[in-house]
Amino acid sequence: INREALESEYVSDHLNEWIDLIFGFKQRGKAAEEANNVFYHLTYVGAVDLDAIENVQERKALEQQILSFGQCPSQLFTQPHPKRLSGPKIQNSLSEHITL
Repeated sequence: INREALESEYVSDHLNEWIDLIFGFKQRGKAAEEANNVFYHLTYVGAVDLDAIENVQERKALEQQILSFGQCPSQLFTQPHPKRLSGPKIQNSLSEHITL
């Protein structure tokens, strides 16, 4: 049943929205705020330079916070991700690029 749900037309039609939240333009900044997709600042890659912290206790405390909260994946896209092409749409798109 999970496989059917993940392969459903609904998921295909909305996968781009998930990509925008996790890897895309809605991961940070105003778009993230508007999408209510904001996390604790230490969860973002590059939020703190641990090597620059000289105080050992402070560095260990920050490392522990990062380990406890986890980290967001790196942001890969800065523009909205396009919708997935499926069914007739993908056939039409492929036929435009394929010459026999």
